[in-house]
Amino acid sequence: MTEGKPIEERLQRLNLILRTIRDVDQVILAEKDRDRLIKGVCNSLVKTRGYYNAWIALLDESGRFTRFAEAGLGKTFLPLAEQLERDGPTKCGQQALVQPNAVVIDDPTSSCSDCPLARGYRGRGGITARLHHRGKLYGLLCASVPASLVAEEEECSLFEGVAGDIAFALHKIELEQEHERSEEALRRSENRYRALFDSANDGMLVRDLAGTIIIANSAMAELTGYTIDELTEMNISQFLSATSFKTTIERQTKQLEGKSGARPQRYELQMIRKDGMERTIEIVTSLLADREQAPIIQEIARDVTEQKRSRENLRAYASRAILAQEEERKRIARELHDETAQALASLGMDIGYLSKTKRRSHEELSKGLEGLRDRTENILRGVRSLSQALRPLMLEEFGLLAALQELTSSLNQQYGINAQFGALGRPRRLSPDLELAVFRIAQEALNNVWKHAKATECALGVEFSPKKVRLKISDNGQGFELPKVTNDLARSGKLGLTGMEERARLIGGTLTIWSKPGKGTTLVLEVPQ
Repeated sequence: MTEGKPIEERLQRLNLILRTIRDVDQVILAEKDRDRLIKGVCNSLVKTRGYYNAWIALLDESGRFTRFAEAGLGKTFLPLAEQLERDGPTKCGQQALVQPNAVVIDDPTSSCSDCPLARGYRGRGGITARLHHRGKLYGLLCASVPASLVAEEEECSLFEGVAGDIAFALHKIELEQEHERSEEALRRSENRYRALFDSANDGMLVRDLAGTIIIANSAMAELTGYTIDELTEMNISQFLSATSFKTTIERQTKQLEGKSGARPQRYELQMIRKDGMERTIEIVTSLLADREQAPIIQEIARDVTEQKRSRENLRAYASRAILAQEEERKRIARELHDETAQALASLGMDIGYLSKTKRRSHEELSKGLEGLRDRTENILRGVRSLSQALRPLMLEEFGLLAALQELTSSLNQQYGINAQFGALGRPRRLSPDLELAVFRIAQEALNNVWKHAKATECALGVEFSPKKVRLKISDNGQGFELPKVTNDLARSGKLGLTGMEERARLIGGTLTIWSKPGKGTTLVLEVPQ
């Protein structure tokens, strides 16, 4: 009987250890919160194992004790918690933090003078173990145990095992919280991307390598003429020309092979909208690669039809402008040679003839000189007219209004067109560049009136207001059909109008043209001040 009793007591202790391990494991499995976890473990050790008390202190990232839990101590634990938070661990705690095995104290009242709880440990033992997992210290686990259990090997193993399980559970909570933070950051990132994606002014879509669209935004729907639902699951080949689709796949292949580098690719494609209208789009293609998933393509598209047309028209305008300049130079050279030079040569010959004739009467000499004077004045008028066409001296000396009035008068005198001039507001001088640009636009417009419009009446008006200057020229001529796109004026042969538009743009103004066959033409220039 005496031998059977220790065996029975040992079996009871082992069963109690197993029960404690089970209860602690249940707490560890159930709790995902640090504070509830350490509180639950302390309660299990006191309730199941029969410890007098137990406490846990956790370290933060800076190595300071900031989280605490206890069972069996109540308010008596507060001084120790304050000491741990302020000064760090006691001697037994310091020793436990640097060794893998638990620190066992047979008589805390005599050995732990620096611990506020030592006085209450009379007749009890103390055991302390670190919470350590994969090289990281999480804190300390400490308990007051019956003196008979302090020296038990199973008890120390149980305590160290519980400490290890707590550290593992804390590590797992860290991983789960980090995962949750990553998931939350990913959700926020996805939400931001989706918000930017949906609200972008440019058309955006994400597709697979075969061209099937995964998502598209409202701007892409507006660009293509399809709804977002229609675009989803469509293939880009359904709204790209065959050549453009081939170009897209070729560039995509180069990106995948790394031949074009990782940078986004920018190029132009021809798109056919749902309504059949052909448009030119500039597209930026980015390869979105993920090790775990197949690569996908993000494409940003912008309608550049008008910009491309403007570039082409500008090239056409520049080409025709160069030809026009050369023709003008030829005209001036021809006029100087055929008219001015010959008139001067003839004048010189007549002066020489008149000077050699000695037997002329005073009346004949006077009549001859008057003829020479008239011819000289005609030549001078021609030179002045030529000079005025090249550089308006009236504009420089007297300003815009005087120069425009002279232009209107010339239309009356030279071409018999009933041209009216008027001014509203308070006239003022503009900067030389502005005055020259407005004058050249008016000059070109009036040239069109007598060259092309076949008009009999014309009106030119200038209005000065505080914030802008407005020039309006209208005629009753034959008019013409305006192209659907104003930028197509150069390609339709309206080189003068294209030049006027370009001058207006350069001074920050706007040029508006109204015209219909048989209804005349009206041109309005507005220049902000």
